[in-house]
Amino acid sequence: MNAKTVKDVNLSGFSMLSIDELPGPKKAPLIGNFAQISPESFHTNLEQWAKEYGPAYQMKLLNKQYVVISDPKVGLEIIKQRPKLFNRTERLEWLFEDLGIHGVFSSNGEKWKRQRRLIMPAFSYRTLASFVPHLKSLSIDLQTAIDKKIALGSAFNVHELLQHFTIDITTGLVFGYQTNMLSGSSDTTLRDNIDRLFRALNKRGKYPFPWWRYIRTAETRRVDKAREEVYQLAVSMISKAKAELAENTALADEPETILQAMIVASDSEEGKLTDDELFANILTLLLAGEDTTSNMLAWTLYYLAQNPDLQQQVIDEVSHVCGDIEMLDLAALEQFDVIEAILREGLRLKGTAPLISAEPTEDTVLSNGIKLPKGTAIFILTRPGGLDEKVVECPEQFNPERWLAKPDKPVCPHLQSSHLPFGAGARHCPGERLAMMEGKAVIARLCWYYVISQPEQAPEVGEEFAFTMRPTNLTLTLTPRQ
Repeated sequence: MNAKTVKDVNLSGFSMLSIDELPGPKKAPLIGNFAQISPESFHTNLEQWAKEYGPAYQMKLLNKQYVVISDPKVGLEIIKQRPKLFNRTERLEWLFEDLGIHGVFSSNGEKWKRQRRLIMPAFSYRTLASFVPHLKSLSIDLQTAIDKKIALGSAFNVHELLQHFTIDITTGLVFGYQTNMLSGSSDTTLRDNIDRLFRALNKRGKYPFPWWRYIRTAETRRVDKAREEVYQLAVSMISKAKAELAENTALADEPETILQAMIVASDSEEGKLTDDELFANILTLLLAGEDTTSNMLAWTLYYLAQNPDLQQQVIDEVSHVCGDIEMLDLAALEQFDVIEAILREGLRLKGTAPLISAEPTEDTVLSNGIKLPKGTAIFILTRPGGLDEKVVECPEQFNPERWLAKPDKPVCPHLQSSHLPFGAGARHCPGERLAMMEGKAVIARLCWYYVISQPEQAPEVGEEFAFTMRPTNLTLTLTPRQ
């Protein structure tokens, strides 16, 4: 194979290996490892095999062969070489395309470059800074919703309220639509539709071919209905945003929503995003912004519930930075170093994106000597590197201090690259700053006003993969501080 070597890689000392020479779980005739994989525990299935077969192994789902990489160094090399030497997988493209969300996240090549260039201004510092008052307002709404639940005296689902918060803020920031989930709106259509689309992505991702295009079931019809309802809502919001920009030219300089910013950024005729492209990217933002952020917050609260001292550190930081949580502003959010460390430590242990898919655009040799023919499907596991005791001291321990630099102990330079919760390189997630802003605002407010704990008889918290990784059986108690 006349293959290209990953950039800046020295293969001396490595023997070349074909995919078939890699270890891996035993395969059944015809179906390969298909029956051994559960959609809900897909990531833990792959992580367990990494422990058994090493940092690079191969598996097969029906007729499709996959290479799974858990070595963070090799994984980072692949991710940083996107989109030149590696792309999103073809499978991911048609998965997203069939659900109408084939935007910047799943696109490849020139289509990705064009959309990325037009969408990035929507995540500029200036644009996100203008959203801080809305973020603060919805954080107060979250607190109000929690107080109402506490007043009723019955158990309530904190994770569900976090989902309501993130869908309220995401729909508000993306296109100025008020879902009012935290205010008790009985219309959960958008939330239910997003959840159905997420679950469809997860279930369909197990299959190497799009059978649902040819076999119609009750569930495929429900998924199509969910997609169509979200599409119609987005189309109406696109029309509304264009009308607002036409009526108020000042919005071009200071857009009030991400959708307005995207329309302004693509205002030239040769670069204009079509309504379908706007819809695809709106839905991508809704899916990513709602589920990943609520899961990040839920996992963070899970660890804070076990660490009262950390809750006090959050309170102390808020007091030091802004005096009172009600004085929260952008400058304060940027100075919340302890809270950011808590969020990043939670992502190290419970990253909401536990795997990244890729495929080489040409025959390629990885730094570990593995030869990959063009189009080979790859899964990169993002968590194992953060649990490597050679990089992280006591890796199973939740210790945010490892992210805080001190005069006598700088942050380990390998910590940031040992796991990749937001990806890396040219395809680094543009929503990282927004996710951190939301996370800091919520954690600061909840620790300020509540003691966070777990009931004595709380069930064991599990993990569920639904394209992102969410907690199951998470029960928390929030008690107002005196």
